Amino acid sequence: MDASSVVRDDIIKIEAGNQICADCVLLEGQLETDESLLTGESEPVRKAQNDTLLSGSFAISGSCLARVEKVGAMSYVQTLAAKAKKYQKPKSELMRSINAIIKVLAIIIFPLGIATFFTTVHQLGGYAEWRQALIQTSGSMIGMIPSGMVLLTSVALTVSVIRLASKKAMVKDLYCIEMLARVNVLCLDKTGTITDGTMTVETVLCEESGLLYELMPEFISATGEKNQTARALENYFGAGGKLNFSKVVPFSSARKYSAVSFNERGTLVVGAPEFVPAAKKCMESVDEYAKQGKRVLLVAFSEKCMCGDELPDDLVQLGLLVLKDTVRPDAIETIKWFKENDVLLKVISGDNPQTVSVIAKEAGVPDAENFVSLDGMTDEEVVAASRRYTVFGRVNPEQKALLIKQFKLDGKTVAMTGDGVNDILAMKEADCAVAMGAGSQASKSVAHLVLFDSKFSSMPSVVAEGRRVVNNIQNSSSLFLMKTTMTIFTTLLMICLGREYPFEPRNLYLIEFLVIGLPSFFLALKPNKELITGRFISNTLIRTIPSGLALSLSVGIMYLYESFGLGAPANINDAQLMTLSTIAMTLSGVAALCVLCYPFNWVNLCVALGSAALVALGLTVPFARNLIGLVDVKGHALIVVIAVAVSVVVCVVGRIALELINNRKKTGHEKRTAA
Repeated sequence: MDASSVVRDDIIKIEAGNQICADCVLLEGQLETDESLLTGESEPVRKAQNDTLLSGSFAISGSCLARVEKVGAMSYVQTLAAKAKKYQKPKSELMRSINAIIKVLAIIIFPLGIATFFTTVHQLGGYAEWRQALIQTSGSMIGMIPSGMVLLTSVALTVSVIRLASKKAMVKDLYCIEMLARVNVLCLDKTGTITDGTMTVETVLCEESGLLYELMPEFISATGEKNQTARALENYFGAGGKLNFSKVVPFSSARKYSAVSFNERGTLVVGAPEFVPAAKKCMESVDEYAKQGKRVLLVAFSEKCMCGDELPDDLVQLGLLVLKDTVRPDAIETIKWFKENDVLLKVISGDNPQTVSVIAKEAGVPDAENFVSLDGMTDEEVVAASRRYTVFGRVNPEQKALLIKQFKLDGKTVAMTGDGVNDILAMKEADCAVAMGAGSQASKSVAHLVLFDSKFSSMPSVVAEGRRVVNNIQNSSSLFLMKTTMTIFTTLLMICLGREYPFEPRNLYLIEFLVIGLPSFFLALKPNKELITGRFISNTLIRTIPSGLALSLSVGIMYLYESFGLGAPANINDAQLMTLSTIAMTLSGVAALCVLCYPFNWVNLCVALGSAALVALGLTVPFARNLIGLVDVKGHALIVVIAVAVSVVVCVVGRIALELINNRKKTGHEKRTAA
């Protein structure tokens, strides 16, 4: 019968070598299945009566009768695929914050623009001056727009994508760079991430070492097996081919051993100690190694040859072979890096939890001895276990996703590495999903980031790149929003005073290009390895509000100067007032830039000095003065110095005060989270 003809409640026979085509319940017989496509673990799973057989797995030994429960789109593997196809919005605080800023400005800008227009019309003498009023209102509304911030963010992220591509990391979601940089919980899979999927021989315990080392290469050559265990033995003992053999019994999951009879030499048997009928010694060593998560094989020998598939009855133990999973050479250093950078590590695997715990401990995962099996647990029990344990074993795909979801509900930013179909639900749930290049196509299709060389050691450089770009975008965005907040404060001040907005769009050229545009570009691309702390909006406003208030205050001082002067009212016209306000605002902007660049390194210092030099040229070169609409204001330098000095004080004191308030809130939040 064709597999497509199978329907629910059919009774089907499954034998070794068959792929299971539908979700079934085992009715009669026994079966060992390979569920690596679903769980990512290559160890065979023994199935007995009433156990569930999942579509997509393979029968590797035994036979059974099973009743079909689910077919087609209802089967387990198809439901996984359907969930993987569901669209999810990018999980980016940076994107959410920028969108929130734009929405708030969109609400503010129109009422302020209308109020500014009517105030300016009234101040200029009526609607006959509507053209000039419209120009000055445009200056206000344009100044409120953080023009270039979104573009610079996209450029900075794109540059990071190019830099990561040179390190064999493909970014599929632009904003995942940011999320990986913010990660404080990293969930790892054992196979393919901590281990490389191979095994190595750690120890050989033997008394007859000469005979064992002589026959093992011949045994490996005769069996011709290419599984992980056989490759580990071949790497350790080498391959022979000198001796002739008369009989080979290949390994099977049912018998748990393999054997070779050599002409005129005898029979060598290698298998699980409890399945090889030999006079055993040192069985306490077998139990001890098993507790350490290692695999132990017994090597037995008889001078007799096999009769059929029957082993000789006088087998004696030659030795024990201790094998272990191979931890990636780069995993230990990589895990150490994450530990030093305050990233909590969780290991989630479908394998035996004790085995996973031992491997995780060897790789340096903190608290790796704290492990639990999730087999048979309810969702409530899984949620409770998520806060208590570090290593989770016997985890199914739904439980993986539930663990990730719970970590996020606990206020964590979670990254998940995976390489199999079993990982896709958890990867979809994670803030940032990382797939290995050697993994399944399904895992790569849902991942935000793919490591083509499958090197776990690439992760620190990816995180470092994310920290660089996010920290730099925060600094650069502060410059754009400084002008926005300055314009809002100044507009409100002018409306309250009943005065026209003091700037035309051309008056903002210097601060737009020389204080904000060029410096933000260089600051966005500089090296930066600082840890990301706090939220994007709060971090940005800490820098933005004091700077914007300082610039607005410098403009207000010019209006006070016009009304009261320095002891007597200043005799200045509207053009001179606009010029003084522009100069004071621009120089205050340079001072605010210097405060934002503190503490200085060579990049910050060059940016600050370069901006100051270019602004000085812009304020003194006749062509530039005419371009931005400046007139002669000789004799009024002192008030500009006073305005800039006051702005610097406000900028510094305001930033310190807001940082103290933010740090206090952050400490309170951390205490509540810990509780």
